[in-house]
Amino acid sequence: MNSTIARPRTRRQRWERVTNLPLMVLAVLFVILYAWRVLDTAPSPRLDASLLWADVAIWVLFAGDFAVRLWLSTDRRGFVRKHPLDLLVVLVPPFRPLRLLRAALLMLDALNRATRPRTRLVTLVFTSSLLILLLSSLAFFDAEYGVEDSKITNFADALWWATVTVTTVGYGDVYPVTPEGRLVSLVLMTLGIGLISFAIGTMTSWIVEKLKTVDEAADRTERLLLELVEEVAALRTQVNDLTAAREAPPGDR
Repeated sequence: MNSTIARPRTRRQRWERVTNLPLMVLAVLFVILYAWRVLDTAPSPRLDASLLWADVAIWVLFAGDFAVRLWLSTDRRGFVRKHPLDLLVVLVPPFRPLRLLRAALLMLDALNRATRPRTRLVTLVFTSSLLILLLSSLAFFDAEYGVEDSKITNFADALWWATVTVTTVGYGDVYPVTPEGRLVSLVLMTLGIGLISFAIGTMTSWIVEKLKTVDEAADRTERLLLELVEEVAALRTQVNDLTAAREAPPGDR
């Protein structure tokens, strides 16, 4: 009989279980709205106003969620220390210059809470890579499109620039001409180096772990084969002794 008894969920854990999916949907919705505003190059003050109100509403909901989780926590200081990403989502206000940062924070926070601990690292690395490429491309397109001497004529150019920049290739066919574009480039280059190093380290660790598992399995197999060889040798010796005893003359038995 199993003596381990599962602990009942706390009120905060029950709240998080119910709100994880809605918050994930809100984060994805925010990224879609941000991309829509950037890619719609026609003058659209109504769309900008709608996006601002949507941003404020999403920020209020995430702030309310953080407040509820903090209130339900038994160790509130520990909760704040263990959830810095959640706190950043609340502290970053819903204004246009910070929408790129808020989009990344919202998505990463939602994914961090929705994934299991075993898959959290791989999920965050993979999702962060795609998210950085997408949001950097959008921010670069927003800053460079329509500017004099700009090399950006469509979003595909911005996506190509983000890809060659984050991989540190840097062909130089597309480059920023605005201060905002240079700032995005600086952030992307910094994140690109860190992300590639982290991804390589994670992959290397995974490969080493798999090789260690293979080596352990090979060692177990080798030990089993040696045991089988010894048992076969012992059985052969017994068979030879029995055969010799049966074939011996009656007087020699």
